[in-house]
Amino acid sequence: MQFRIPIAGLALTLLAVAAWADATKDGPRTGYFRKNMTTAELLGTDGAKSVANVLEPDEKLEWQFYVPHSYDASRPAGVLVFISHKGNWGGSRKSYNDLLEEKNLIWAGVLGAGDVTPLNVRMMKSLMTPTVLSRDYALDPNRIYVGGFSGGAHVATLLSTGKPGLFKGGMFVGGAIFWGDKIPPEVDVIRQNRYVFIAGSNDVALKTVRRTAGSYKGAGVVNTKLIIMPNEKQEMPGPLYLREAVEHLDQRGNVAESAE
Repeated sequence: MQFRIPIAGLALTLLAVAAWADATKDGPRTGYFRKNMTTAELLGTDGAKSVANVLEPDEKLEWQFYVPHSYDASRPAGVLVFISHKGNWGGSRKSYNDLLEEKNLIWAGVLGAGDVTPLNVRMMKSLMTPTVLSRDYALDPNRIYVGGFSGGAHVATLLSTGKPGLFKGGMFVGGAIFWGDKIPPEVDVIRQNRYVFIAGSNDVALKTVRRTAGSYKGAGVVNTKLIIMPNEKQEMPGPLYLREAVEHLDQRGNVAESAE
């Protein structure tokens, strides 16, 4: 089956990381917090008009962020844009904090983007996430990743292969979708990026996740990694598995990884 990205013609502002600026006189906020704004506040009047077929200009956009306390603008941070199957769950855990600090990685949970939300809305909100972060933080464009859990992982796979110039890698937990028979236009870029597929050994989605990881490898995406968590059902990875995933995403170059 061929899956298409239903958001062609997006404003270029969604695809580029803007210049960094201080959030307040005291500097950008760190730790856990929620942020919300409207489409018009984020993109401006003209930008909001360009996406009005998906989001109203006054529609509330909301995220749950974890920004490392060690954040320093002289060291641009990586970002993991995370899409959940639940509308009000950002996906991160306190047990991830030490790793996020060590890896200089911002966790950006997209709220209001659960499985009951239309696909194009989920994708648009996710695409906006690097833009909203770039207003206040210096971001490393080579470390902008997208991830998701269960139904959110399906959306993340679509985004990672639909916009591989923005998302340099993906982490898909308990779910995944392959692009089908039609080769994506930017398949050469996809093959340069890095992807991690994660499932529990007792996860009902294990066969799908394993098969999709194999399809990526078969399509020449050599930097594909499959992580199977023993004796786990459909669960978010523990800190050690998350570390393995992040370290794979952060590894630059074209060292092939086994998809098992």
